[in-house]
Amino acid sequence: SLAMVLTQRLACRSVITPFLRMAKKKDAVKGAVREKGPSVFEHKAERDKAIAEGRLFGINYKKKGEDPKVLPDEEYPDWLWKLLDPKKSLAELEREVAAADGDIAKMDMKDVKRYYDLSRRAKIKANNEARKKG
Repeated sequence: SLAMVLTQRLACRSVITPFLRMAKKKDAVKGAVREKGPSVFEHKAERDKAIAEGRLFGINYKKKGEDPKVLPDEEYPDWLWKLLDPKKSLAELEREVAAADGDIAKMDMKDVKRYYDLSRRAKIKANNEARKKG
């Protein structure tokens, strides 16, 4: 269900990323004592407890707030389910442009924007590779 997907994605971000940042940071003042936060294992235990209780772990951003409860799938808006759909690749979009005989007015505007973004990115990567070699 969507709740499980969101919980897994957000749990990875909310648990691991802060610890990686803390490990990379150096103390600004030598000898400064930094308080240690909860360990990764404590976060995993908290996440597992939240999932068992039917809460979405890691979504709360308020200091004294609580994580929201998991709702039935029917109560979530339709647009939310579209976020999980894979985006079209450059090759797929190029096929659509070819099928439209180059007339992009026949295509969906979001697809046209994505086509231009991906083709521009591919061109930049190709130019960068050419500059490395020569």
